[in-house]
Amino acid sequence: MIAGLVTAGLGVFILVEAVGYRVGTLRSMGPGYFPMLLAVLMCLLGAGLILLSKPDPRKDDGLPPAIADRRGVFLVTAAFLAFALMIERVGLVPSVTVAVFLSALANRNTKLGVAVILAFGTAAVCWFIFSFALGLQIKAFG
Repeated sequence: MIAGLVTAGLGVFILVEAVGYRVGTLRSMGPGYFPMLLAVLMCLLGAGLILLSKPDPRKDDGLPPAIADRRGVFLVTAAFLAFALMIERVGLVPSVTVAVFLSALANRNTKLGVAVILAFGTAAVCWFIFSFALGLQIKAFG
């Protein structure tokens, strides 16, 4: 439920910030079109997470989370930091690969091979979308 509240809250924040920008039309998108679309999708996702959330029966003991439960927080934070520090130095593909790999390992059930495939696959799709399909001037490699 907390994830849903955070997601919806972030969506509302983006929506409030995007109101000042021109949205435009689907054919002629303005600078506020994508943030507005993202905000609405995040609000819907947050609402879905809130509605579908169930209490975790393992958390009923009232004890603080174990160190193993903090693994996800540590690895997702490391993924954000790695991406932020790497993107300008080494380019899009290595940055996305490292960020997705670290994020995938945040789940204890993810096997190493699956994390590698996910990381390289996501990097390839990002390169295709941003560099090839959209033609943005993003370095693929340093």
